[in-house]
Amino acid sequence: MKRDEEKPFLEHLEDLRWVIIKSLIALVAASLLCFIETKPVMAILLKPLKASGEDPQKVLRVLGVVDPLSVQLQISLLGGLVLSLPFILYFVAQFIIPGLTPSEVKLLFPIFSCGAILFIGGILFSYFILLPQTLQFFSAYNKWMGIQTDWTLQNYSNFVVQMLVSFGLAFELPLVVILLGILGIINSATLSRYRRHAIVVIVIAAACITPTSDPLTLFLLSVPMYLLYEGSLWVLKTIENRKRVQKDHSPELLP
Repeated sequence: MKRDEEKPFLEHLEDLRWVIIKSLIALVAASLLCFIETKPVMAILLKPLKASGEDPQKVLRVLGVVDPLSVQLQISLLGGLVLSLPFILYFVAQFIIPGLTPSEVKLLFPIFSCGAILFIGGILFSYFILLPQTLQFFSAYNKWMGIQTDWTLQNYSNFVVQMLVSFGLAFELPLVVILLGILGIINSATLSRYRRHAIVVIVIAAACITPTSDPLTLFLLSVPMYLLYEGSLWVLKTIENRKRVQKDHSPELLP
């Protein structure tokens, strides 16, 4: 049976509905687990603040009556999304693999793997390097201004979550560039020619995705994004050279 004739359209919609249902079940179950185990998750989010030299019990405050519950719900949803992401990707892969060619299936796992590795790499970079430096910068800035550092728990959790997600998404840049190159939309020569323009775009993008506008955070995000841009350019050149070599060594078709 041909690949396009395996299932009618309505059956594909039914399969998609079950993918959504199973993904929501995985997300709810993981979020519920994180809701129950909020304290260990909160301890993880407070480590960058401790690494910056501040004591969370002295710096963080709760002003609203329902703020602790709002923070717990936010942390539960974020943690649930991270824990359920492998299962969601597995369900999505189950849905799209039957409609792909064998060559496309071979590319599916590397693409998903690279995307997950880059996203986690961005989160780890932000968590271990950027967040402690940024929090230390603002704390020292408050002292220089003669202001006592006194943040709300909700504001701190929002800041940390936004930073982690922003850097996770920013580190997907190489994957996007390489995919565009494989699809033939861009090439390494164009990327090399417009390298200076790319630097400007990277700085503007870094300013847009970071929750703060301080020069330190902008610099710490722009530099790795540019290095990732150069790395993706090198990978794209390697892919193009391999394609060129294979084309040169392929036998010409006889008339």
